[in-house]
Amino acid sequence: MRPLIVVMAVVTGGVCLPNLGRAAQPSDMQLVSGICDPSSHTAEGRLGSDLTKRQSRFYCDSAIITFFDDYKGHVMIQFVQKESHHGPILGFAGKVEDDGIMMSVDHAYLTAGTPTTVSDGVCKFFFKNRHMSGIFCGIKVDETGRRTTAVVTFNAVPGQ
Repeated sequence: MRPLIVVMAVVTGGVCLPNLGRAAQPSDMQLVSGICDPSSHTAEGRLGSDLTKRQSRFYCDSAIITFFDDYKGHVMIQFVQKESHHGPILGFAGKVEDDGIMMSVDHAYLTAGTPTTVSDGVCKFFFKNRHMSGIFCGIKVDETGRRTTAVVTFNAVPGQ
């Protein structure tokens, strides 16, 4: 199999469709090549603690955008490192506004196949001459006295 097909099969099987009986089926998928900015990271710690000292860099070179038809605007963005054998996947799911620019995030995939309800989250899509130029996603999850954050700044290869 070609790497693209493998990545999409792994991502689709591991994240998009963890419970085939309940999960929405994808209606379309788009692969965007690019690179995660060095500011992309995850962090976790006690509520109120300084998480800037606990950041772990997140690396990626692809964004997989999955569109679902169970309700208008239902989208998931997954950031992956194509050539990685055991690299992490970060996913953000929610509803894209009618403008196609902003998405409120209601679930994050911090572990493949496991949705986590977010306390606050948003993604923004950037375009140049009708081509995607970047994606920014950021979330926070507050649960049981701890906060988890994930931030991805993705720069797309021009012309996609």
